[in-house]
Amino acid sequence: MGRIAEALKRAEQERIATGCSPGQSVGRPAAPTRTGGAATPSQMSSLLHAELPLDAPLTLAKGLSESLVPYYERSSAITEQYRSFRTRLLSQNPHYEHRTLAITSAVPKEGKSVTAMNLAISLAEIRHLKVLVVDCDFRRGSLARMLNQPESPGLAEVLRGEITYSEAIRHTPIPNLFLIPAGNTSQRAATSLLASAAANPVFQRMQNDYHYTIIDTPPATTVSDIGIIGQMCNGVVIVIRLNRTDETAAKRTVRLLQVNNIPIMGCLLVGKDVVGSRFGTGFSSSYYRYYNYYRREEKTE
Repeated sequence: MGRIAEALKRAEQERIATGCSPGQSVGRPAAPTRTGGAATPSQMSSLLHAELPLDAPLTLAKGLSESLVPYYERSSAITEQYRSFRTRLLSQNPHYEHRTLAITSAVPKEGKSVTAMNLAISLAEIRHLKVLVVDCDFRRGSLARMLNQPESPGLAEVLRGEITYSEAIRHTPIPNLFLIPAGNTSQRAATSLLASAAANPVFQRMQNDYHYTIIDTPPATTVSDIGIIGQMCNGVVIVIRLNRTDETAAKRTVRLLQVNNIPIMGCLLVGKDVVGSRFGTGFSSSYYRYYNYYRREEKTE
């Protein structure tokens, strides 16, 4: 007990000497912002590795989806894979600029929404990063349900001018993570909302306000939304499910993004890897079922 008391006393003396308020950590650098002074590479390196401790107590909020693996199982192998992908993204951003990334897939039901959410949670683990996750899948939005949040109002209402950008932002039970749900399009075409004059300023403000903004989008080969959304982002990550995604659909997705001059940040393979397998063909019936669902929605719009 003597050592603990001595350490606490020394910490209090350091806090008084540095002018920190009670409860504030000593020697922790401030998070860099667009308007503040630029941090040195060594400072940013310490920030990017300042994760919340693995044994930090979590407040399990009622209704949170079990698919939020980095939240519920912080030491699992799956969580480490998301962190590995997170490290790859951070290494592609050597100047530590604010980034907006779209997550898409070739076809529906590939796990892009779960991937978008878990990637956002992994980024939010870094205590100095402010992360926003946005649901841009107006037809089949799911992010709000994962976080036990109301599905509207959201981005659709912002783009129609019915609510302000600030009013659409939701606080979540996960530290450093914020949400903008898809909202209700009120029978307006998703493409018309995304192509409206209000869209680009909203996306620009997201990028200004958050270190990383993760955008969940519809599948690339079903509707044309990603061609519009991708233009307002720094790049796109493609989710491919092993033994399910057809190789032709995956290649078509890449071509669609290239034709629209949208940078591809990478491809994330999800699902169990089977030795000797290639992109599977067992997805066909479900692909066409969900493909037709999206097409019906687009024709209705």
